[in-house]
Amino acid sequence: MAGALFAPAAHAQYFALGKGAYPLEFYDIDFSYLADPANRTGQLDALHYIPVGIGSEAYLSLGGEFRQQFWSWNNAGHGLRAPLQNTYDLERIVGDIYFHFDRHLAVFLQLARYDAFNRISPSTTDQDRGRIQQGFIELKEPVGPADVTARLGRQEIFLGSGRFVWINDSSNVRTTQDGVRLRARFPNEATLDLAVARPVTSVLDAFSDWDTHSGVFGAAYASQVLLPNQLHLDEYYFYRRNIGAQYVGLAGNEDRHTVGGRVWGAFGPLLYDGDFAYQFGTFNNKAISAFGASTRVLYSFESLPWNPGLQLQTSYFSGGGGPNSKTIGTFSAPFPRPTMLNYAGLETLENLIEVYPAFIVSPTPTFAFRFGPEILWRASRYDAVYVSRATPLPKTMTPTDTAAYIGTNLVATAQWRLAPNIILFGEYLHELAGPAITLAGGHGADVGVVQIDFNF
Repeated sequence: MAGALFAPAAHAQYFALGKGAYPLEFYDIDFSYLADPANRTGQLDALHYIPVGIGSEAYLSLGGEFRQQFWSWNNAGHGLRAPLQNTYDLERIVGDIYFHFDRHLAVFLQLARYDAFNRISPSTTDQDRGRIQQGFIELKEPVGPADVTARLGRQEIFLGSGRFVWINDSSNVRTTQDGVRLRARFPNEATLDLAVARPVTSVLDAFSDWDTHSGVFGAAYASQVLLPNQLHLDEYYFYRRNIGAQYVGLAGNEDRHTVGGRVWGAFGPLLYDGDFAYQFGTFNNKAISAFGASTRVLYSFESLPWNPGLQLQTSYFSGGGGPNSKTIGTFSAPFPRPTMLNYAGLETLENLIEVYPAFIVSPTPTFAFRFGPEILWRASRYDAVYVSRATPLPKTMTPTDTAAYIGTNLVATAQWRLAPNIILFGEYLHELAGPAITLAGGHGADVGVVQIDFNF
C-alpha cells in the first residue's frame, strides 16, 4: 500500500491505500526533530526518540505494526482449484528497532511473527512463526552534489509505482531480500537507485530462512523532474533470475531482463501515472519477448461536495503462444503488485487486458469509497488465465476454451482513518465470470476482506 491516501484531496482520490502519517517503511520517518522536547506532542514520541548517551546525535527509535485481516472466499481461483471456500484470519505483529549512532551511521532491525487462523493449506506468505524481516546497516554520506544512502543486509525493496517491484504488502508475509541498495538524491529532486539482492523465501519454522533464497534480483532505477509537480520521468532496468518459473505446460529457470519507463504527475485536478516495459531473456532454451503497460488517470471535482473523482485504469500484459511456441511471450514482472487490480489479487499481471473505470468519493477528510467494474480479457487465447503469484490455471488451456473474455469484477473498496496511526480498510469483489472461465468449468468468485492496521 503505497502513497498517502489522505494527503491533499486530489491525491487522496488516487486511492493508493497508503498509510498516511506512517509510510510503508518505519525507517522512512525522520524522528530527529524530536530532539527538541518542545516538538514532542504525542504519547508515542517517547518511543520514537530515546537519547542514548554515547554522543550528542545518538538516539533510538522504537516502533511496530499490528495488523489483523479477515478474509472470506467463495470459488477461489475462479472455482478452478481447491479450496473453493475458505474463511480465515491473518495476523501480523512487527517490532522495529532503529538505532542512530550519528547522522551518518545507523542500524535497523525488524522482527516479525505472522499467523494464519482457520486457513485451509496456508502458504508461506500466510504464516511464519518468527523471522528477521529486515536487518541492515545504513550509511549516509554526501558524494558530490548527491546525498547517498547505502543499506547492506536484509531489506524490503520497493521501486517507482510498485507495479513491477513490490513488497507484497497485501499478503501477511511481505517480500524481503538479502543484498545491498544504494540511493542517491540530487538537489533537483532527481534520484538514482541501484540494488543487487537475493530474494528470501519465507518458511514456517521460526528463524529458519537464512539460506532459503530464490534466484537473483538486480535493479537500476532513475527518476527526474521535467516540470515540477506536473511531469516526472523514470527509467529503469530490472534483472530477475527466477528459479522454477511456470507457464502453461512449462516449468524451469529463467533469466529475464526488463527495460521500461514511467511517466507520472498532475495537471491541476488531473493525476496520471503510467508504466511501460519490454522484457527479453531466456527460459530454458526458449527466448523471452514480452510487453507490459499499465496507466491510471484520475480527475477530481474538488469544488463539489464529497470531493468526487473519476478514475480510469487500463493495463496490457502480453501472453504466450502456448507450450509449443519457440518464444515465451508471457509478461512476468520481477515482483508484481496484483493489488493494483484488486486487493484480493484474484488475477495477476500475466496475459491480461484490463479496463477499470471507477467512481470515488470522500465524504470526510478521513473516509474514502471507490466503486467500479473491472473488465478483463486474456491478451492471448493460447495462454492461460493466471492467478496468485503467477500461477497458470491449466484448465483454461484446452482445445474448447479459446475465449478471450475472463469476466467482470464488481469491486467496492472503502478506507477509514480512525486515527493518524489506525486505518480500517475493506473491499468486496463479485466476479461475473466470462467464457474463458466457464468453458474451463469455473465459476464466478466472491471475496471480501476487512483489515485493521495499527502502527506505532
